[in-house]
Amino acid sequence: MPEASDRHQHLPLARSEPTTQRRSGSGFGAKKAPPDPKKHGATLRDALDDTLALTVAEPGFDPRRLLKLAVEGLDPSALEAINGLEVVSQEEKALVVIFATAEGQQEFRRRLDLLSRGQQPTRQEVLFAIKGVSDWKPEDRIGPAIRTEGLPIGPKFVLDVELWPLEKRGQNRRPMTEAFAQWCQKAGAELVDQLNQEAIVLYRLEIDQATYDRLLQHRDVRVVDLPPRYQLSAGDLEIDLASLGPIAETPDGAPVVAVLDSGVASNHPLIAPGMGDAQSFIADLGANDEHGHGTAVAGLALYGDIAACLEAKSFVPRLRILSGRITDSTAQAKSQFVENQIIAAVEYFVETYGCKIFNLSLGDSRKPYLGNHVRGLALTVDTLSRQHQVLFVISAGNYLGDDEPSPKWKTEYPSYLLERTSARILDPAPALNALTVGSIARYDKPRLAQRYPMDVAYHAAALRDQPSPFSRSGPGPGGALKPDVVAYGGNYAVNLRTAAEDRQANALLGEPAPAHNFVSSSRLFGDFLGTSFAAPHVTHIAGRLLGEYPEASANLLRALIVAHAAVPKAAQALGLTPEKLGRLVGYGQPQRERCIYSIEQCVSLIAEEAIGENQHHFFEVPLPEDFLGPSKRHRSITVALAHTPLVRTTRVEYRGSRMSFRLVRGKTLDDVTSVFRWTKKTERSPNIKEFRPPSLGSNTRDKGTVQAATYEVKAIDDNVRAQKLFVVVTRSVPAWAEGWAHMDPYALTVVLEDRSNVQVRYYQQLEIQLRQRARARV
Repeated sequence: MPEASDRHQHLPLARSEPTTQRRSGSGFGAKKAPPDPKKHGATLRDALDDTLALTVAEPGFDPRRLLKLAVEGLDPSALEAINGLEVVSQEEKALVVIFATAEGQQEFRRRLDLLSRGQQPTRQEVLFAIKGVSDWKPEDRIGPAIRTEGLPIGPKFVLDVELWPLEKRGQNRRPMTEAFAQWCQKAGAELVDQLNQEAIVLYRLEIDQATYDRLLQHRDVRVVDLPPRYQLSAGDLEIDLASLGPIAETPDGAPVVAVLDSGVASNHPLIAPGMGDAQSFIADLGANDEHGHGTAVAGLALYGDIAACLEAKSFVPRLRILSGRITDSTAQAKSQFVENQIIAAVEYFVETYGCKIFNLSLGDSRKPYLGNHVRGLALTVDTLSRQHQVLFVISAGNYLGDDEPSPKWKTEYPSYLLERTSARILDPAPALNALTVGSIARYDKPRLAQRYPMDVAYHAAALRDQPSPFSRSGPGPGGALKPDVVAYGGNYAVNLRTAAEDRQANALLGEPAPAHNFVSSSRLFGDFLGTSFAAPHVTHIAGRLLGEYPEASANLLRALIVAHAAVPKAAQALGLTPEKLGRLVGYGQPQRERCIYSIEQCVSLIAEEAIGENQHHFFEVPLPEDFLGPSKRHRSITVALAHTPLVRTTRVEYRGSRMSFRLVRGKTLDDVTSVFRWTKKTERSPNIKEFRPPSLGSNTRDKGTVQAATYEVKAIDDNVRAQKLFVVVTRSVPAWAEGWAHMDPYALTVVLEDRSNVQVRYYQQLEIQLRQRARARV
């Protein structure tokens, strides 16, 4: 974290004139034709021959070869129609792993040879779906934790080794396990523990570097990774108030955030210093929390990362909490429409306190979003967001696996979150005008693994910084990226000795938060699992932002949070496609300090504007001298846009307007505006280029009402220096919505960042440039 003297407020970005009308154009062109069949067959045949010619450094227990096929849109069972090919596992990035008998290899090659000669082999569509053939390489066997953290230091270390789940558990699998045990003995690997279930074969071994290198070459090894490490111990939750010291009151004038939940224990020693108003919006029920959900959420919204506060033994409230009780003692709303209670709470807190931020950790488990019309709570949230220009931070919902069959939480992770419609985000998470928050795991060493560190059976489903095994997946309406961001919300513990991989209770894998029953339990804290407890982490960041920028709109809060979100490396190491990873983590985990402050190496430029129907706005992006330096280094530009459109459920198109942005190059503003004024959308690309390939394409990001993309810059050439950079913001309105909202407000954030170790002065140089621009305009 930078020193206070190195932190600065974000800089303003002024819009360039003029405004131009949007010129409509045709939609996307036709998809590309498939590759030439003869060339395709020859390429695959040669790749197969090259792969089979390779020597296997550490052969398996039988002579079958392991192949890796990159496929696209192919059911793995279609491969098994080729006799001799057995699908062992479908990995991510659409990779299918197979073992092939000699006969299967010959038949596979024969069909590819026929294809290469222009003939039509049986089931040629299966061959067309295959994009590549290769070995399962050593780098494929390196687990995500090792990729993120590296190997432990020391001559010997303990690792977990997973084998391919070949054959069936019992007699047929015995040759593999016996052969691997003999290999370990010869290699000097000390067996700490082992596990043999139908879906997983796992060994915990103490080895040295040489044996690790050999394991990565072993045919029967699927993955090698670190054992669980990150833990929350029971002692962390037993800190008493005396050890924390006095807690100051929230300062006067601090931002207010409202928690709409089960009420709050307003006399809790940690919440009382930051407590404002507490109201109940349920008839005949008071504002006190009888369940505990609301108190935990309120504590996280007040302090943010309570685990970090516990570690530092320091709690400093910088926000004021408003509590609106909208659920009963079971944290449900059975007797009344909860929509009415939410409307009443928002109107009260907006009118009485000018509240701009609302946390809603609520979800209807009966209503996963399957792409149908947006109704109920989500519609209410979207409408209130626009009507009152407030920010809702809502949870994605929790997947409990109570559909049949229940998933195997560890060995099938995270596929069940993506493949099961029952694991989709819950109402109101589809709300487009809100920030929807999913969950990632902080701890990956459950209580029993702490107690029995040499037992390989006790695991968490996810590793640290990976999506929580209960965090539901998107997308949202119209394919919008949902959840928008993620934060820490807990993990599941499993016992791998049971075939069902049963979840373990009281596993100490949740988020620490204030306990409502602190008097009777004599404990200030509990640990809580769920996306409900991820959402208030982001609510806290939004509140802190409002403390620095009191006039900021809800749009600007959303744009800044998304602009400074990053997908954790451990989540990237899952090997999911960008589309699948986005459905679980959205834009990633917000980095609180970067959201709130600029530093010399990372500067945010912010703007708030309103745009008319079917118009373009233009912003020239100032580039500091140090950014344009000739050396090759890791620089980036991130652009984020947020708006709050009118919504209607009576139309197929839920949104009353769409906004999008492009980062483009041009010699002058006139050159850029003329292209957007006179050129059809489909004809613009040859005339004006995007600055760099973005991290998220426009076809994906434009579907959301908050959107972002990062443009990586490793080298600057003379061509770039000779041109200027412009962000072009476009608003389009469907015919049914024309005239409903002539002007729509939006917020734009542009972030210039240098991630190398070079000393740069972006902030200082940008401040001078912006002052000169302001004088020139005057």
